[in-house]
Amino acid sequence: MKNETKHLELIDHLRGVAILAVLVLHTLGMAFGYDALPWKGWWRDFSGQTSFLYFLPLGMVSQAGVAIFFAVSGFCIHLSFETQGKRWDGFFVRRFFRIYPPYFLALLFSVVLLVISPGVDFFSRDFWRQGLSHLLLVHNLDPATNFGVNAALWSLAVEAQLYLLYPLLLWLVGRSRWTGALGLLAVGEILIRGLAGVSQTVGAPNLFVAQLSTFLADSPLGYWFSWAIGAAIADAWLRQKPLPFANASPLFWLGLACGCHFVRPLQVFQFMLFAVAAAVVMARGLSGKIRPLKWPPGGLGVLRKIGLWSYSIYLLHQPLLHVYSHVIVWAVPAERRPAPIAFGLLLVTWLVIIALCALWYELIERPGIALGKRIILAGVRPEPESAETPILPSAAGSGRRRPAAVNGLMFVLLGALLAASLFISYEFSVRAALRRGERAWVLATSAESARRNGARAVQLAEDACLQTQYRQPGLIATLAAAYAEAGRFDEAIGAAQTAGKMAAQAGDETLRQRCDALLAAFWRHEPYRESPAAAP
Repeated sequence: MKNETKHLELIDHLRGVAILAVLVLHTLGMAFGYDALPWKGWWRDFSGQTSFLYFLPLGMVSQAGVAIFFAVSGFCIHLSFETQGKRWDGFFVRRFFRIYPPYFLALLFSVVLLVISPGVDFFSRDFWRQGLSHLLLVHNLDPATNFGVNAALWSLAVEAQLYLLYPLLLWLVGRSRWTGALGLLAVGEILIRGLAGVSQTVGAPNLFVAQLSTFLADSPLGYWFSWAIGAAIADAWLRQKPLPFANASPLFWLGLACGCHFVRPLQVFQFMLFAVAAAVVMARGLSGKIRPLKWPPGGLGVLRKIGLWSYSIYLLHQPLLHVYSHVIVWAVPAERRPAPIAFGLLLVTWLVIIALCALWYELIERPGIALGKRIILAGVRPEPESAETPILPSAAGSGRRRPAAVNGLMFVLLGALLAASLFISYEFSVRAALRRGERAWVLATSAESARRNGARAVQLAEDACLQTQYRQPGLIATLAAAYAEAGRFDEAIGAAQTAGKMAAQAGDETLRQRCDALLAAFWRHEPYRESPAAAP
């Protein structure tokens, strides 16, 4: 048992690696932009941000994070079901309380962040459509809601739907064993991803095929094999059979996944290949075929802790990163904040994010799991103790109750950190952005040439639009004026058209007319000239 526990600690270590990869991916995205290497036909274009090339290996590997989570999830779900009585009522109760209470509260926090942001109409149909689809965990099935509210939550909807498909997976295994079931799911996922790759590269033949391709790629069917390989490893491990993928090379699969990053039709297969690489590491680790790495003292313990907190970190990290980026934009001038420096500054915010999420885990996630167990014991036949204890974060830690005073202090700290995050979001994303917009307008449109500075106006306007998530049409109009002053008329025209459409939808006739005036100048390749008092 001691040996098994040691092997199963690998699962928490993999979770730790996965969440660190996700953090790196989104931190790089905020610092360099999520399209730092845009497509040029079938290949990546390396002519853009040269500084990003130094971070390219880190950026490619960091894309493995969610795929690792899926493979590990399949392992844990099957292990939990097989060792805890094989009862579907208890299984779904455990899954609900393991996932939904912290998810719901994280969703509520994200919604509050949106409500206090500019340009969000609490009473709009789109707002409630987003909220309802996220509450029901079906937001991944519609491109309009898939990355709304909190973009990281897309995978939670897919995962919840994979739980619903899990009985069907076991039925397939009963009919054709694991080899046949995995083969079928692999073919299905390859076909779905292949269709998506072709549609994204050369275009779909018609709208129906385009919509079908997107729907299937975002549905659980597009991730079923990537999730089920973990379940297959768990089944073989429980039955003390040779583990699938245990003799494969993780570097081979990792190399294939990274290679796909550079070829547009193949980029869609990256997730699947990363999941296989994670399965190989898991199988080899459980089989004792991986040599222990030399870590600094306590390094594995820290990684395991981060693995235990990984779900809470995943739920909250992206909105928190966005909030804390406001402070960085406000505190550090754009000319002193090139992308590599911004990346380093965002790394510092991890300390606050991880601390907040550790409190979230202790005060919200673990009590939710405990509530689920109590409900199972009260309404379902008691289930035996299982191997889930050393594996799942839900069972991590001591069973001793903390003193009420300690709990109270932790709640105060968590509340203070959440309140500070909300304050920062309101203060820095609205007021500071509007002040930057006013300065950018003067620098872009002043009648006095000595006061104009197109490059600086673009920096300020882009920062202001970024802070407000491009939801303020007035700031987008300012950005258009700044682009024109900098001689970037194509971008100026696009921004002015966007701002005009948003103003018309909002019923702001004054701003719409101002956008028409901007466009009239831009079509003539002339920058706009106006007094500061007329800023949008």
